[in-house]
Amino acid sequence: MEINGLSLRIKGKVQGVGFRPYIWQLAHRFGLSGDVSNDSAGVTVHLWQSPAVADFLQVLPQDCPPLAHIDSIATAPYHWVLPPRDFVIHHSGAGQMDTQIVPDAATCDACLSEMNDPANRRYRYPFINCTHCGPRFTIIQRMPYDRPFTAMSKFPLCAACQGEYDQPADRRFHAQPNACADCGPQLWLTEADGQAVTQDFAAVQQAAAALLAGEIVAVKGLGGFHLAVDATNAVAVARLRERKHRPSKPLAVMLPDADWLQSCVSSADHTALLGLLRSPAAPIVLVAKQPESPLCVAVAPELPELA
Repeated sequence: MEINGLSLRIKGKVQGVGFRPYIWQLAHRFGLSGDVSNDSAGVTVHLWQSPAVADFLQVLPQDCPPLAHIDSIATAPYHWVLPPRDFVIHHSGAGQMDTQIVPDAATCDACLSEMNDPANRRYRYPFINCTHCGPRFTIIQRMPYDRPFTAMSKFPLCAACQGEYDQPADRRFHAQPNACADCGPQLWLTEADGQAVTQDFAAVQQAAAALLAGEIVAVKGLGGFHLAVDATNAVAVARLRERKHRPSKPLAVMLPDADWLQSCVSSADHTALLGLLRSPAAPIVLVAKQPESPLCVAVAPELPELA
């Protein structure tokens, strides 16, 4: 049997991170033909023999998508019955899960820019995402990570979103949670008794007004509810502690921008701290309190640090 190609088996964080589109783009960059597919164990690539394969293999681990991480690449000779005419992406396969599930990721800069652009069709759409950011682990029902196996299966794509999903050169190619205001989840605000008040961006504005008025706002996110209050309002924080039966355990704080970060925490390297907070993981970070912080003491009583 003639060996006329190469097979790659790639394992790691390669599900739901735009890895197949990345392989497609890389193959086209080097003029290679073949195919790429993924299953519960990772990603498989078949390449037709070419001198450019060596360059492909060298660049492959260097330019991965932001959320991807390669643990191993196993290569093996491959036999093509017929030469492939192009490089194509195949649908996912099933099987026993042996790949890493990528956690949810904070909204990327590109999506934030679109969300804040009045000329963009996703202007002020809170559930914006792409292959570089957005929900992953929280919406997966079973592997492989494809839309029919996620919580997004109940939201059929509109023509515009489908076009993005089908275009390998697009940032949203095979982005499983891809959505917009026309076809995706919606946002609304209700009273405590469930009575609807308003929806869309007006819901955000009214919720913000309620926080500034000292009220408690329950925010339903991807993985459940969290209760929010104005962290500068001592009365509101005390009311929240009473409702949660949490007299002294510290509360996590959300800050809107770098100026607030500067005024609330004391750090030797604010740039590094800001980079960590704005990373895809967007973790809760423990940092020293700023002595003159505008936050009320009851947020983290008798503690030197703030979360």
